[in-house]
Amino acid sequence: MGPDLGAGVEVWTLKDGEPLLGHANGEAVIVVRRGEALCAVGARCSHYGGPLAEGLVVGDTVRCPWHHACYSLETGEAIGGPALSPVPAYEIVRKGSRVSVGARREPPRRELPTAEVPASVVVVGAGPAGAAAVEALRREGYQGPITLIGDEAPGPVDRPNLSKDYLAGSAPEEWLPLRSEEFYRGLSVELVLGDAAVRLEPGARRLTLASGRTLEYGALLLATGARARKLEIPGAQLPHVHVLRSVADSRAIIAGATGRRKAVVLGSSFIGLEAAASLRQRGLDVTVVGPEAVPLARVLGEELGRFVRTLHEEHGVTFRLGHSPKQISPSHVALD
Repeated sequence: MGPDLGAGVEVWTLKDGEPLLGHANGEAVIVVRRGEALCAVGARCSHYGGPLAEGLVVGDTVRCPWHHACYSLETGEAIGGPALSPVPAYEIVRKGSRVSVGARREPPRRELPTAEVPASVVVVGAGPAGAAAVEALRREGYQGPITLIGDEAPGPVDRPNLSKDYLAGSAPEEWLPLRSEEFYRGLSVELVLGDAAVRLEPGARRLTLASGRTLEYGALLLATGARARKLEIPGAQLPHVHVLRSVADSRAIIAGATGRRKAVVLGSSFIGLEAAASLRQRGLDVTVVGPEAVPLARVLGEELGRFVRTLHEEHGVTFRLGHSPKQISPSHVALD
């Protein structure tokens, strides 16, 4: 746990831009020196508990080494995804050359000038971006009506889990939602699910939903994200061919894998490889097909890409790289 920061350390032991891990009042804390400035925040990322003491200090922020969530060193606020919740910030107490960590600091309170803000905000897309946006609006002091619209239940979810622990069967579905419906009610945000936006009239500042409901807005944020690419080859529409983007997609893959012996994953980038590892954990024989000679080479380089391939092969994954699918039948995938 490092030194007792409540008792204090000598200031000269703090290296500029390098977090010092310690503890104060029973909590893990990091202290960061930036020139003459000193800051103290919680040591664990609010996303998955990553060690911020091993993170990167950039200006007045610290970034988690695991998934790059970004926090303000001054306030502890989460200012960059995938984290939504802040980490605690603490008072710094100086006595001569000694520095100690004091009490928790209250979160900052902000108010926006009413003349400069829209009368209402509608966010289309209840993914992580939409979720972060509505929380940022409230954190920055916006007090007007906010509506968050999504066509996928259960609302904002941690999408990486869909191809990792949840797909592998090692995480319950209760882990997936980023926030609960009760959370949004407490934030005075109306969460609309299963009623997709179908028509936008920018001139009238009006949005129409699939149910026929119309919403007037002062400002509109489109945060609909991406769509999964679908194959344009014979057999791609067969019922045992799946894409992976939503909770429903992950559920369908799990149902399809139950009682089966083999699976083919088309795509050798992050999501494909994560899905392959998860299906191996479920006991299936998995073959990964990809057009690249080395998986992830464009992103990570060939050396690391080869390491990743070897790691998967050690766990029983078979690769067919440098190839593309030509046709899918009920029992097999034909390659070019």
